[in-house]
Amino acid sequence: MARKIGLIVLTALILGTPIHAEALDKRPPWKILGEALTYLHSIPEVAWVQFHEHKVFISWKSRPRNFARINTIAAKRAAHALHNEVTVYSLPPGEILPEELWGYEPPSLCKTIANPQEIIESNCR
Repeated sequence: MARKIGLIVLTALILGTPIHAEALDKRPPWKILGEALTYLHSIPEVAWVQFHEHKVFISWKSRPRNFARINTIAAKRAAHALHNEVTVYSLPPGEILPEELWGYEPPSLCKTIANPQEIIESNCR
């Protein structure tokens, strides 16, 4: 009888333990971000979007009317998708970002940092 109760308690503990979605998703961050932010490709003012680790780079053809809002939404969606802090850089028109510079902060129009719960910092106006 004690063994059955022990098994029931153990099963309840195992089933009740939360499993992080991040641990279940073994895809690379760029793939997760690409799926979460596919809508950016439908915005006419966006020239291109690139992903590197927990960074999103958006190059603009021109500045849309709701520029700050687009950056904020992209940062929130990216952070939520990765379950981690993400930085979104908005790059000026014509800016090309070679892979060797991905580890550095590029010259940007603005930068937004978000975690899954909130926007931490943004200088987008």
